[in-house]
Amino acid sequence: MSFSLRLPLFSLLVIGVTACDAKTTEAEPPAQASAADQSPDSKPDSATAAEIVIALDGEGLRFVNSETGSTRLLAFGRDRDAVETAIAAQLGAVEGRSSNEECGAGPIDFSNYGDFTANFQDGDFVGWSLSGGDKNAALTTISGVGIGTKRSEMAKSVTFEMYDESTIGTEFHTGGDEAGGFSGLLDSDTPDAKITDLWAGTNCIFR
Repeated sequence: MSFSLRLPLFSLLVIGVTACDAKTTEAEPPAQASAADQSPDSKPDSATAAEIVIALDGEGLRFVNSETGSTRLLAFGRDRDAVETAIAAQLGAVEGRSSNEECGAGPIDFSNYGDFTANFQDGDFVGWSLSGGDKNAALTTISGVGIGTKRSEMAKSVTFEMYDESTIGTEFHTGGDEAGGFSGLLDSDTPDAKITDLWAGTNCIFR
């Protein structure tokens, strides 16, 4: 299950965050998705699911309360069990798990939720990726950047740089040299090019 974030999250950003109602913490995942309350294979009832939506973030994942605008960061470094439980509460149970021993950053384990993948090393959450497709393609950042967003639209809310030396396509990165940025691919180098892939943190990309 997924939620469309572009319009709702932009409104929440203006109303909830700008008005200083939003609260951000890094210590715990959302209460609705705590390991003590739910297993990775369970889902909340429809009322609970409607209150929380996932936003992609360069530091992990943001869980946004759609009623209050408050957010919580599920940060990189969290335990795999807790992360899988929190994600499953919103996107449904893990659809598959796999590993790759030959990644440049070392062995990485993957948990797949449709087109969204959470990455783990030594049992800790270290990255995520999102590809185009029919499942979860509506996931976006709080500013509304997601699969299918045009380069010109992204430029209105996000500062990014093109990676001219990329060997995997028309690649961009946000955040400059600072930690917490996210990366992605565009389907061309034109202003109307659309995002086809997004990722953040540690990923297994062969260049």
